[in-house]
Amino acid sequence: MDKQEFYKLAQKISEGKASEREISLYNYYYNQLQKINSSKNEESHDTEELRNEIWSRIEGDIDSETNDDVPVRSITFQRYRVAAAVVLLIMSAALFFVMKPDDKTSVTAKKADVRYKNDIAPGKNKAVLTLADGSSLVLDESQKGTLAEQGASKIKKTADGSLIYSPGGQSSDESKREVFNVISIPKGGQYNLTLSDGTRVWLNASSSLKFPACFNEKERVVELEGEAYFEVAKKLAKGSSGRIPFLVKTASQTVEVLGTHFNVKAYQDDIETKTTLLEGSVRVKPVLSTVKNQQTVKSQLLVPGQQSVLLTSSHSVSVSEVDTEEAIAWKNGMFYFNNTDLKAIMTQLSRWYDINVDIQEMPSKQFNGILSRNVKLSKVLDMMEKTSGLKFKIEGRRVSMMP
Repeated sequence: MDKQEFYKLAQKISEGKASEREISLYNYYYNQLQKINSSKNEESHDTEELRNEIWSRIEGDIDSETNDDVPVRSITFQRYRVAAAVVLLIMSAALFFVMKPDDKTSVTAKKADVRYKNDIAPGKNKAVLTLADGSSLVLDESQKGTLAEQGASKIKKTADGSLIYSPGGQSSDESKREVFNVISIPKGGQYNLTLSDGTRVWLNASSSLKFPACFNEKERVVELEGEAYFEVAKKLAKGSSGRIPFLVKTASQTVEVLGTHFNVKAYQDDIETKTTLLEGSVRVKPVLSTVKNQQTVKSQLLVPGQQSVLLTSSHSVSVSEVDTEEAIAWKNGMFYFNNTDLKAIMTQLSRWYDINVDIQEMPSKQFNGILSRNVKLSKVLDMMEKTSGLKFKIEGRRVSMMP
């Protein structure tokens, strides 16, 4: 079992969709991790070292067992189906928490906490598509099927809510003119679409993407504000063996790719722009107009597993090796906190749950953990409280600290 499979298992439990066999499997992992925790002195291991030990044990020790070899502990899990649970990995302590409906300490078994009486549901698929003529389509309210024609492309909404641009639009010379559409994701939303060249894009909350309804044969250019994950289709130029480049432009940088999987996080209110490469190669270059001394501008070529960080204040770019699963956790329906500061966490929560938070009042405190994004806000706050001693309250769509 690799990390991605483990995340999916944790998410199924968190959403109450796990089978008894899967719960037993998870319980077995939990007991293995408890053994790691009890055999290691936490003070003699930093967080990164302990995290590596956990994953090594999961991917090695436990993978040596077949599913049939996994013991079933009927007293703990087999008698109960998890109807609603929150799963959080506290890597610094090497503990997994699974809360069950029958557990007396479970949030779902407690009487409603007055602090969370105005609980807020997680975000969902919702977006607005603005066409070339300025008209708009509310995608989450639109029926499946063909929504519109733009240039040489037809826009279709699939049964699962995705948007697809495919050939079959107008055939006149006018249709060959490059026309642009904009998809905007509000707070509390996310969406995914397939562009006319087959490139797939997932957009996070508070993000927008401007793109041509049908790409030309010279270059493929899109403009991003916010965060998106791209799986770029490889496309050859006509009459040539060369590939048509794909460019992602943000306010501070341009990412050039030929065919690859990567994530770009470029919110205007963030102090940095992050580009994380999972597959292929990309070249990251600061936008010249934002740099005073253009002679010092250097592009950075990334290889899989690397992340570039461009500071908007100095326009400097640094590159480092990272855990790519952290960068794309949002796309996989998870929050992934890796020594993440509380202020950064609250910024994520404000976008996903469409809430207002006074970020400046939040103390400087770091968290490590994995949690499904498909749970109500109170469960996220409750798990943070359990591991920090902090107290939060929800009033309307505002979250604040309690003394």
